[in-house]
Amino acid sequence: MVSKKKQTVESPSSGKKSLVQQPTGDYELASGFDSIFEDFRRSLDNLMAPFLPMKTYFPKTLSSLPTRAPLVDLIEESDQYIVKAELPGYDKEDLNIELNKDLLIINAEKKEEKEEESENYLHRERAYASCQRTINFPKEVDPLEVEGSMKNGVLELKIPLKEPKPEEKMVKVEIK
Repeated sequence: MVSKKKQTVESPSSGKKSLVQQPTGDYELASGFDSIFEDFRRSLDNLMAPFLPMKTYFPKTLSSLPTRAPLVDLIEESDQYIVKAELPGYDKEDLNIELNKDLLIINAEKKEEKEEESENYLHRERAYASCQRTINFPKEVDPLEVEGSMKNGVLELKIPLKEPKPEEKMVKVEIK
């Protein structure tokens, strides 16, 4: 049986507790022996967290590659959610953000290609990086009124809550 531990993490940038559950990578791969490697990987992630503000977690299947997910804070205020995502190395042009009434998807993708040509040689390098984060909101939000900004690799979204609809009263139907 696969067990997932849920963990609420303190943000390295703000020091506040986050409502978002961070992926912890606590997946049993085959047996108790594999947990030794998982413990080592987790302690290495914790050691490197100040320098690499993204969490690595392993999917359930061994055939898949490890996934990188940006650290996210979800702060609930009286009339809005504030989402802060740490995306070092990405610019606002590298982001694709989609939102509906209860779901936020943040995609970041960066491609780079360099080519240097000289008389005797050709040097070509390519780099690709991407990450994704999905957040389910506990309350309905208004996707048309979102404000977003990006500064020093930190994405900040201010997402207002939807006004609750007044409860509709039951109407008696007269039968003729």
